[in-house]
Amino acid sequence: MSSSINGTIGVMACRRPGSPPFAEKHYLRELSLAAEKLGMKVFVFCPDEDAGLPAAGNRAASIKGYRFDPGDGWISGSFPLPDVIYDRCLHGSPHESAAAGEWISRLSQQGSKLWSRGLPGKAKVHQLLKRSPLLRPHLPATIRYAGADSLSRALLVLNGSIFMKPSGGSHGRHSIYISLKDNHTALLQGRDRSNTIFRQAVPVQELNNWVRSFTGRRRFIIQPYLRLHNQDGNPYDVRSLIQKNDRGIWSITGIAVRQGAEQGMTSNLHGGGTAYPALPYLISEFGEEKALAIMDTIRKLSARIPPLLEEGFGRLGELGIDFGVDTRGRVWILEANSKPGRRAFVLTGDSKAARLSVEHPVQYARYLLLRQLRRVNT
Repeated sequence: MSSSINGTIGVMACRRPGSPPFAEKHYLRELSLAAEKLGMKVFVFCPDEDAGLPAAGNRAASIKGYRFDPGDGWISGSFPLPDVIYDRCLHGSPHESAAAGEWISRLSQQGSKLWSRGLPGKAKVHQLLKRSPLLRPHLPATIRYAGADSLSRALLVLNGSIFMKPSGGSHGRHSIYISLKDNHTALLQGRDRSNTIFRQAVPVQELNNWVRSFTGRRRFIIQPYLRLHNQDGNPYDVRSLIQKNDRGIWSITGIAVRQGAEQGMTSNLHGGGTAYPALPYLISEFGEEKALAIMDTIRKLSARIPPLLEEGFGRLGELGIDFGVDTRGRVWILEANSKPGRRAFVLTGDSKAARLSVEHPVQYARYLLLRQLRRVNT
């Protein structure tokens, strides 16, 4: 690091169609601009052979990637190995996951510092969170899907009404609600792999084969169907974004409601949902006293979850925690995402949360580098 620049952040993003060839262009542009204000530089690279995986031991190597210029937009170029690796790779296949892991391993060996670890599948996260007496009452029962026997057992234990979703992050895609209407018919409703909403009925004797085909080779979990919809029947959840700041301390950046389409079952913004300020939304559903109590619960749970996950899985930098609020006002912990989006705060008009959601990752990267520098000089 030079005296005039406090370090470089290499953002790792999986290659996607388009120019530049990665997702989250708006966020990464804002991240680049925020970094400039703090004297840092950002470039984006894709963890594949086109970027040029540096040879082991060669810290002087360069990586092909992209930087954002306010006048010219995204510009391709070659960049020195980054001081900090910020993993924003949303893996679409086991191959992408393996490639990203290889890049992280190689760059870490050559002195780049990993900004944050990722989280394992939802089942492992659930098992860890269950250890906490505070969190346990807010966790829905969770069963690993392992074929026909597990499906039959879940339908029996959960009164013939279940929700299935991939154990790895899917942004609401590839999820399904199953309800046994009688001894002969199962109602299926959800989103397929391409995020298209579907609704159909199948004979009960065909259900196992249908679910096996739907899940494919992905790992799934089964949970009870929770009534997480508003008075108009639209599904919604509450996203709490928790990030480490410039002192490495966890803080709640913002809380927003994400509402989905009535037939969609999920409320992810990737599926066409929208966002609203949390407290007014909850007041309209439950009244002021109950809404304030719900928000207090969400804040307490948000404060407890990050350190517990760090104890089990290693150092983290930010988390998007999704909470469900059922029709009785009970709060449920739905999932935690170590690579959260932040568009909800733009949609709600919460300019402070939107700004901090971008600034905090840069501030925390700078904190990591300054802490490392202090250790070297002492």
